[in-house]
Amino acid sequence: MSAEKRYRIASAPRRLAVTLVAVGLVAGAGVASAAGDEAAEDTLLNFGYDEDNHIFLVNTSATDSTYDCTLQNGLLTAEYGAAVIGRIPVDMLLDEDKAVLFENRPMEDVGSDFESADEPVAYGGADQACGISGGVVAGPNGQINHGQFMKLFHQLIDKQGMGCLNRIIAQSDLGKGDQQLRASDVDPTFAPEPSGSVDFTTVVADCKRKKKATADDDHVSAQPGKKDKSGRPDSPGNSGNAPGRNK
Repeated sequence: MSAEKRYRIASAPRRLAVTLVAVGLVAGAGVASAAGDEAAEDTLLNFGYDEDNHIFLVNTSATDSTYDCTLQNGLLTAEYGAAVIGRIPVDMLLDEDKAVLFENRPMEDVGSDFESADEPVAYGGADQACGISGGVVAGPNGQINHGQFMKLFHQLIDKQGMGCLNRIIAQSDLGKGDQQLRASDVDPTFAPEPSGSVDFTTVVADCKRKKKATADDDHVSAQPGKKDKSGRPDSPGNSGNAPGRNK
């Protein structure tokens, strides 16, 4: 299997249709995986769209960090903070009336760049463990389409060499069909509410190997004596400091 096909989708939200074109994905009870090579999946991506408020939310984390940041239990409530340079932090993420909990990984599954924990952690903000942030999806005239999702995703992730994640969003149905909004249909009085409902998708991807394979394909060699230290992916709200699962 080529490096660019090594990823799996951990959940499929009810409000967001996601289409991933890849050989070897096995669709089951909400799970599809790259056959026999899950150990290579190093980067976890959560993404969701608050369609009522036009807010696209994402975060990334390492699959060997302290907490498992997986979000796959249905509709959640996001409470938003004030936007900073266009980025909207999720101050609180609730499952019904309780903060989402992220399970601590077993000590043997935690990488050397992270510390282990003895118990789960509750969502505490965009700058805490598994923190999430996003932005309003809209073009200069207020239009919403697939291209605007891609543009915002690049701004939120802000990491070179993340084609492994870009591809996932590119192959999704975000900004298509009923989610499209033409400039002529834009309500000039529209403004996001302080909270909204979001159904997240969680995907795990093999980003390290993809970058290595790309470098090999392009005949680009690493500098002698220097080791790749890109194991901790960037994410809105520094969620790379601790990946997790909600109950």
